Amino acid sequence: MNRVLRLRANAKVNLSLDVTGVREDGYHTVDMVNRSVTLFDEIEFMLTPGEPFSIISNVKYFPTDEKNLIWKAAKKLCDCAGVPLPDARCAVRKRIPSQAGLGGGSADAAASLIAFNTLLGLGIGDEELSVIGASVGADVPFCLRGGTARVRGIGEIIDPVEDIYPCPMLIAMPRYGRSTKEAYGMLDRVGVLSHPDTEKILEGLAAGDPESAFRTAGNVFEAVTADEVTQQLKDKMSADGAVYSAMTGTGAAVFGIFQRSREAMEARDLLRTEGYGAWVVYRAEKGVEITD
Repeated sequence: MNRVLRLRANAKVNLSLDVTGVREDGYHTVDMVNRSVTLFDEIEFMLTPGEPFSIISNVKYFPTDEKNLIWKAAKKLCDCAGVPLPDARCAVRKRIPSQAGLGGGSADAAASLIAFNTLLGLGIGDEELSVIGASVGADVPFCLRGGTARVRGIGEIIDPVEDIYPCPMLIAMPRYGRSTKEAYGMLDRVGVLSHPDTEKILEGLAAGDPESAFRTAGNVFEAVTADEVTQQLKDKMSADGAVYSAMTGTGAAVFGIFQRSREAMEARDLLRTEGYGAWVVYRAEKGVEITD
């Protein structure tokens, strides 16, 4: 049995994000257009007989106990399969910033489900993995599938969409993050002020027409959580050639869509001189990729 598996857990960007309601159980329903991108965490999963389950990382802020979504996902998977949590070590090289709206924790959880399903030979199918993932976090089912998709319900309804616009994207991260829970609380107090037209976005993506795709796009959280830095980043990207820019998730990261890589790279370099985290990324076909 293979004892080591290395994976890339890709970030996601919300090309558009709408909140359509609140269920009786308190969960919010959404209508999003998500795209996996080539900003990723690298994770090595290793079975270590005789050594308890553990997580190590290259960054100090990363939780390494049961609060980590890697741990939670592995525990949920094993509980569903009726097997104990394995003796294993998970070595995480973080690249996706936290509290950014890029789904880094969810991507890591998706990688954990795929890794231990494979390493332990559990044979759990994609649909059941998605159900388990949804119990860990709303973005985990999309991160398991990846690509470009319309995501609805509370994150569990995923419909792949045609996306022929192979655009470079620039992601910029301020020096601070933003709490998803607090963002939803703010939205509940204010309400959704306007809704993006998701159907028009999908038509534009399928036609490879960015002007049409993003004319009606938007992120409803910008109305309640965007601040001066958010607007400055959007303005900078637009001035440097972005055809569209917006906040992803509940923030605090901002992305811009460019027509040429050179423009995106030049804008990235300028943002880095100002102290922002900045990355040029491209569309990824999968949410999680096995690299060996």
